[in-house]
Amino acid sequence: MSKSPVVILTGASRGLGLAVLRILLSKHNARVTTLSRSISTELQSIVKEYGQDRILPIQGDVGISEDNIRAVDETSKKWGQIDGLILNAGSIEPKRIDSVPIESLTSYVQTNLLSTIYLVQPALPYLRKTKGKVVLISSGASTSGYQAWGLYSLAKAGMNSLARTLAAEEKDNGIAVFAIRPGMVNMQALLRNDGPATMHPDEMIKFQNAYEKGELLAPEQPGSIIAGLAISGPQELSGEYINWADERLKSFSQ
Repeated sequence: MSKSPVVILTGASRGLGLAVLRILLSKHNARVTTLSRSISTELQSIVKEYGQDRILPIQGDVGISEDNIRAVDETSKKWGQIDGLILNAGSIEPKRIDSVPIESLTSYVQTNLLSTIYLVQPALPYLRKTKGKVVLISSGASTSGYQAWGLYSLAKAGMNSLARTLAAEEKDNGIAVFAIRPGMVNMQALLRNDGPATMHPDEMIKFQNAYEKGELLAPEQPGSIIAGLAISGPQELSGEYINWADERLKSFSQ
């Protein structure tokens, strides 16, 4: 196996995912496959900067099983190994349970929860060879009950459960699995625009105040923790749902 790690990262076209990609490439000398619905201008710029020997951008939908399998297959063909997965892609659309369109449920759950299994399952044979790492990007919503966040909370709580189960199943294979709470960094503009129509005012004010007071995190802050865990996350924390600012992860921010 090459000393240069190979990581598959979903949702790398913007925000937190884009920050994680930069850190993987610059700090960890990683080779990275990205899977996202669009190849943004920013992502194209990174591909041009680092070259196709360091980054493999794949346009696809994480909610479609075949696209995840394609990402694994193309990664293994290009580099012969997979050392880590970072499952960052997801979406949020604030809606109360009484108004969620039933016809949208399947695609939402596929994108935000089932996509983790769509990618993890075909990657496991490679991760077992490298004693790899799996990082699931969870949320504080996984343990809270914000009004109009029902589906998002459901998906993230399921992700935490998956981390526990996968960690138990793959412990003997040396695979470590983490569900990370990244803090208030992504999706904030969408919430400020769409949240007031459906969220409770007392809950909405929390997000508005964080923005107005400049308290939102720079994506590089949790991004450095996420990238570090994907490269060398400790087995003793496997299966945990962890806040990015947990003292036990402090070394990954340096």
